[in-house]
Amino acid sequence: MSQMTAFIEKAKSDGELMEKLNALGKKNAGPDEVIALAAEYGFTVTKEEIESARRQSCPHHGKLTEEDLDAVSGGWTQNRYDPAVCKPELGRTRYECLGFLCWCDHLRVENDVGTIGGGTKLSRYICDMGAFNYIGGNAGQPV
Repeated sequence: MSQMTAFIEKAKSDGELMEKLNALGKKNAGPDEVIALAAEYGFTVTKEEIESARRQSCPHHGKLTEEDLDAVSGGWTQNRYDPAVCKPELGRTRYECLGFLCWCDHLRVENDVGTIGGGTKLSRYICDMGAFNYIGGNAGQPV
C-alpha cells in the first residue's frame, strides 16, 4: 500500500485528521502543507501523489460493483450543494465541489476534451445543479 493510500485510509477513520485536511482544502493550501500534515501522522507523501489523489473521484462516486452493493447498508452521498453559494455566477469548481477525498454528487467531469500548450489535457466541469459548465485544466482552473 502506498503512503498516500495509507494516509487517505487513516483520514477516513480519524475525524481530527479529516478536519485538518478539510481546513487545508478550504484555504486552498499547497501540497507542502499537506506533506507536512502527513508527516505529523508518520506518512511520507509526494506532491505527485497528492495531485493524483485530488484528481481521482471518491471510490463510491459513480457505478457500484456487485461487491459494493452486497456491502451497502444505508447509503453514500456527498451532497455539498448549497443554494446560497452554488449559483450560476459561481462559474467554476470550488473546494466543496472536489473535497479532499470525494467529489460532490452534483459534479461531473468529462476528461480529455482537448489540450492546450505543452500538452496539458483539458476537462469539462459540469455542476448538475447549474452552478458551472466550463472547460478547465486538471486542477479545475478555467482556461
